[in-house]
Amino acid sequence: MKKIAAGVIAGAILMVGAQALGASSSLVGKAIQAEYTVKVYGKKLADPAIVIDGKSYAPVRAIGELAGFNVSVKGKTISLDDKVQQAPPLSDERSSLVGPAPVSTPDPALTAAKSKIEIIDEKIDSVVDNILATSSLLKASPGNADLKQRLEQYKADYADLLKQKDQELQK
Repeated sequence: MKKIAAGVIAGAILMVGAQALGASSSLVGKAIQAEYTVKVYGKKLADPAIVIDGKSYAPVRAIGELAGFNVSVKGKTISLDDKVQQAPPLSDERSSLVGPAPVSTPDPALTAAKSKIEIIDEKIDSVVDNILATSSLLKASPGNADLKQRLEQYKADYADLLKQKDQELQK
């Protein structure tokens, strides 16, 4: 969510900056009317935002990098992209030499193990809820032998489920 908000802010700054450049021939020689401190996620940037002729200009690279984007400049275009590594596109020459991408099929044993672990995790969550509820009831009536026995059974079930999960993880 923070990256989206930072991206929207950076995009708005870029649009305002592009409009300002289109409206005026040059900002060179114009007086800076004000400087503002810029914070992204509570971190103060070293470079301030400035105001020239009533328009704000902020350091896009610093904002983008602090927000977790890759910032690049190509010609007169500034790009803010996610830091996810993307594979370079194949050129026409290489794509004719390379066949279709192989489709990987999930390993059935791995899928089964994941399903078993998910089921065990659900059981663990249920047992933990029972332990917490029984512990609360036991605090209200500490002499209740039935609650004590039930709590011990839940704890034993919990230990068994943890062993089952460890066994599945080791497979």
